[in-house]
Amino acid sequence: VKDDAYGHDAAVVVPELLRNGITKFAVVYAEDALMLSEFGAEWILVLDDPPVSGMCSEYERRGIRFCITDSKWLSNGLLELPIKFHLFVDVGMHREGVPWYETNTIKEICKVVGNRLEGICSHLSNGLSDSQVLATQEERFREVLSIVPEGLMVHLSNSASLYNGRFPYATHFRPGISLYGYGHPGLKPVLSLKARVIHEHVLEPGEGLSYGWTWRATEPTHVVTVPVGYGDGYNRKLSNKAIAGSKAGSLQQIGTVTMDFTMFKAPKNVAVGDEIVLMGEWEEGHFWADEMAQVIGSIPYEVLTSINPRVPRVLV
Repeated sequence: VKDDAYGHDAAVVVPELLRNGITKFAVVYAEDALMLSEFGAEWILVLDDPPVSGMCSEYERRGIRFCITDSKWLSNGLLELPIKFHLFVDVGMHREGVPWYETNTIKEICKVVGNRLEGICSHLSNGLSDSQVLATQEERFREVLSIVPEGLMVHLSNSASLYNGRFPYATHFRPGISLYGYGHPGLKPVLSLKARVIHEHVLEPGEGLSYGWTWRATEPTHVVTVPVGYGDGYNRKLSNKAIAGSKAGSLQQIGTVTMDFTMFKAPKNVAVGDEIVLMGEWEEGHFWADEMAQVIGSIPYEVLTSINPRVPRVLV
């Protein structure tokens, strides 16, 4: 549930996951872990943020543990703090973690941490089952497993590798974006982005609209405006390319997306106050985050986490 539950609002997502039997959570920063505990989480792993010595009693009280992401923690005293740890091993992402080939360092970390070492983990740069890169990273990880204590929590699967059944030795999984409906054909996205029409008018032939007049009418065109723009996370690269939905069917986005407003070519019976589906599905079609990402040359991760926190999240 890192990055505010991938833009879905951790305050909404965490209680819902708890109600459905999920009891363990992971975030990137300690500040986020403290916030999750306020939402009811009692077991939280911090993936990439060093602990603060003066906070240890609070970490323990709130069930917060930390990934060891740097061998320098051996020399700076962090590993002596009275909290629980997971050893994060770098097997090829080369972003953070203790390198898999530093076997003596890994053994020393295990010795210093002792029974406070709760788990071992990594992060894959490619989760596809037929990838040679994945095979290499898995081999490196298994080598490290052979030199660490038995009985540890083991977790390295992300959404891409969760469904290939490749890691039978893993005790836990970090599904990431698949929690929110992406990464596998059998999943359905859980977040829709909607807004209501605040203005409508007819654009005459030859007239353009928005900045730069990047779209001009060739016939009388019914135009509606919704109060969502790139300031809300509705990407400017969607200009003249996106679609949306309404009670009257699909709409075509026209003109340059502005900071706070976006315009659509709409059927005449779409009026002020009507709901427009900017991301999601409607009777005639759909436009989900992965489809939006294809239009702008990105990934659904970026699309979802770009939605501004000021946009209300409502559990339905």
